[in-house]
Amino acid sequence: MDISTLIFSSGRPQLSADEHKIPWDDPAFSQRMLENHLSQDHDWASRRQNVIEQQVAWIARQIPAGARILDLGCGPGFYTRRLAERGFRCTGVDFSPASIEWARQQAQNAGLKIDYIHQDIRTYNPELPFDFIMMTFGELNVFSATDAQTLISRCARWLVPGGRLLAEVHTFDEVKRQGTAPASWQRCPHGLFLEVPHLLLTENAWDEEAKTSSTQFWAIDESGCTTRFGSVMTAWLDDEYPRLFSNAGLTVVQRPDNTEWPVSETFEGKLFALLTEKSKSPEGSHLNMQFKKGIN
Repeated sequence: MDISTLIFSSGRPQLSADEHKIPWDDPAFSQRMLENHLSQDHDWASRRQNVIEQQVAWIARQIPAGARILDLGCGPGFYTRRLAERGFRCTGVDFSPASIEWARQQAQNAGLKIDYIHQDIRTYNPELPFDFIMMTFGELNVFSATDAQTLISRCARWLVPGGRLLAEVHTFDEVKRQGTAPASWQRCPHGLFLEVPHLLLTENAWDEEAKTSSTQFWAIDESGCTTRFGSVMTAWLDDEYPRLFSNAGLTVVQRPDNTEWPVSETFEGKLFALLTEKSKSPEGSHLNMQFKKGIN
């Protein structure tokens, strides 16, 4: 794609079918993303270590000792490593090959037994149920409404009776803000989208009917060659989240405040956590039998 396409384009960004999600699984892209995860200069890729420590301490208070934990969208394993050090049995799933490889190496170096799986969390199927499942940093909002509903339902099936799901989600206003933000550009001597110096142009759009925000990224290198990326986020009203979980058989039992679950200054008022719980009814025993038979 050349720059003339950008010059003469008009109207709201139109994302193609393969542009609705940033290519986290591309090896080179995921390696650049890993560098941002590991940085302590900002917290837009992963929280700074002191915030993660506080969140892990809160999680540990919500679950029994030795619980089996699943981290969906685990990144470089910052949470799973700390939880494993506390004696929990952890599994992490992520789409980024560089992050998963780094997490595996860190676990091996520390002598920790953590199961890390490189896979899209929408296609993951565990062999055994979990006591606790977590999706942090607005992971749920990057999926369509249909995919989010399906994923929550699957998580509910993967939990033992009385098991808990923690979801950290974006506020409706934050997702809409991103979709209605004005177009912008920045110089990137070193950047995420390309490994060479480039300009990054960003355009956004808000779909009032679908309640989604779209972002199109145009990375232009020194030769004028243009590469396009895109992403979509789904907005849910605060009172829609409990219904989303309830439809899957999960009940919201806690919305921790910022003293219990700090989100960092960058995301103050933009992210919040919901702790949900699965019923302890006898049907959970039937679920465990399903897992033993390999039915997910």
